[in-house]
Amino acid sequence: MKKTMFLALALSLLQSTFFLAFSPIKSGAQTKEILTNKSVAEMVKNELSDEVIISLIKTSKNSFDTSPSEILELKKSGVSDAVILALVQSASSQEDKNENLSATENTVLSNPSETITLLDGTPVKLRIGRTISSADAKTGDTVDFEVLEDIKINELVIIPRGGIAIATVTRAKPKGRMGKGGKLDINVDFIRLTTNEKVALRAIKETKGNGRTGVMTGAIVASSILFFPAAPFFLFMKGKDISIPKGTEITAYINGDIPLESGKFSVGLSESADSTNPEAKN
Repeated sequence: MKKTMFLALALSLLQSTFFLAFSPIKSGAQTKEILTNKSVAEMVKNELSDEVIISLIKTSKNSFDTSPSEILELKKSGVSDAVILALVQSASSQEDKNENLSATENTVLSNPSETITLLDGTPVKLRIGRTISSADAKTGDTVDFEVLEDIKINELVIIPRGGIAIATVTRAKPKGRMGKGGKLDINVDFIRLTTNEKVALRAIKETKGNGRTGVMTGAIVASSILFFPAAPFFLFMKGKDISIPKGTEITAYINGDIPLESGKFSVGLSESADSTNPEAKN
């Protein structure tokens, strides 16, 4: 009988130990208290040392009131200057953390991480900003083109009207003798998005002079037979230089699919419905 009672008592003690070990009261006891002006004053009243109070202030969450009137109340309660200084510094640090957290949350909300795509082959209408001629252009010269229409994806302005595209002169040859016309090749290289990022374009504007080589050759042959001494005159006649006037419009194309973060772009409205190119939308 005694043995049975002993076993029952032992089992009861084990059960009690188990429930205490996993009781939610334990985890609740580990939760740090949020310090306030009142709790600091209470610690001072109970004669805790400044070192202990300052350590708790630095390592605990707080909700301190650092207004001048409350600081004076702490001083009247016997709180030392060292503790008050630690309290003010901790409160300031807590406010900075809260502001940074709030700013981060606002940034995340206003800049979702959705990925959008500027599709390969999206047409971009451009207009040259200055007159360029084969007579004086040099290979490697850059030429600015103005964007004529907004390019949008889901109402987000990706390429703004009035933006700039850059082109490069890849070949420039003035008119020559023997009736050879000038040559001028321009390659449109890239365009800038509203974020100032560069995106590659593909478009080549090739023009050839209104050469008169075929006509001149016939004239030389005819003159050689009939009026040979006159032939050198035709040899010195020239073709025409190429001139691309300011305001000339061309269409370039986005070179490859370009993934973009939608949060970097803003919604914009064009001045007219025609300014949005439907082919440019995703």
